[in-house]
Amino acid sequence: MYQINGLTAWSLQALLIDMIVIIALFVSLKYIKGWVSNLHANDEITEKDNFAFGLSFAGGLAGLAVVLTGITSGAFADSLLEEATQMAGYGVVGIVLIKIGHFFQDKVALKKVDLHGEILKGNITAALIDFGHVLSVAIVIRSALVWVLTEGWYGLPIVVIAFVIGNICMLLVSQYRVQLFKRTNRNGDCLQQAILDNNIAVGIRYAGFLIGSALALTAATGIAPYVADTITSSLIYWSVSALGSIIAFIVLHLVMIKIILAGKDISDEVNRQKNIGVATISAAISFAVGITMATLLGV
Repeated sequence: MYQINGLTAWSLQALLIDMIVIIALFVSLKYIKGWVSNLHANDEITEKDNFAFGLSFAGGLAGLAVVLTGITSGAFADSLLEEATQMAGYGVVGIVLIKIGHFFQDKVALKKVDLHGEILKGNITAALIDFGHVLSVAIVIRSALVWVLTEGWYGLPIVVIAFVIGNICMLLVSQYRVQLFKRTNRNGDCLQQAILDNNIAVGIRYAGFLIGSALALTAATGIAPYVADTITSSLIYWSVSALGSIIAFIVLHLVMIKIILAGKDISDEVNRQKNIGVATISAAISFAVGITMATLLGV
């Protein structure tokens, strides 16, 4: 069979089907966003020029793209119909898991703030935190997809369980940031109040830390071996590795930020002075530590 750089005519057809399904998933996300928000997405973005809603919607697109990289990382199915079915099925499952993880991040970690309502009001800080929630959840889903080596539908239940474990770890990260904000804020305000006050610096730092944490959790895919014959043991290793990766990330992030921003009261700069520059550096450090851990230790 004729090949182009290792691709056969059949695999090219499979790629074409995958692209069609992926485009359909991206388009569907727009209507899902509008349905969940009980409004027309185009009106918010183009008519009302709601930057916060656009940022939130962009987070959904980026999150779906991250999940799809995990879905497409395996081998092709045995038939074109099976390939299309698996791509569409896993894509829909990915969207559902993003929504579930997003819901728990919003309602458990920041239960005193209606992020959705604030985004509709144009609150950019709420949109930044929403962006961080969605993207971090998507990275966790991708980690679960990459970790489970089983092809086809057989690995789906394990993917869901691994995602639940990873999402619990991310909820612990969110709670850590909420409690840390309360302890270090001189004004005594909570993180939720900073969101209502539209402190953009807080949103940038919080979102960056979540995304960095999720990237660090990806290290568990390389640390914890997945063995289909011992699923229970594999999930235990996954849990310990995920939690250990998060703890290592927090320690490394603390060391890095103390060195790079030595002598600066970072919490005061971000929380009280609303210094976006310092917040961006903090977010960049979070990303750098997380992506380094993911690259060195992850699959």
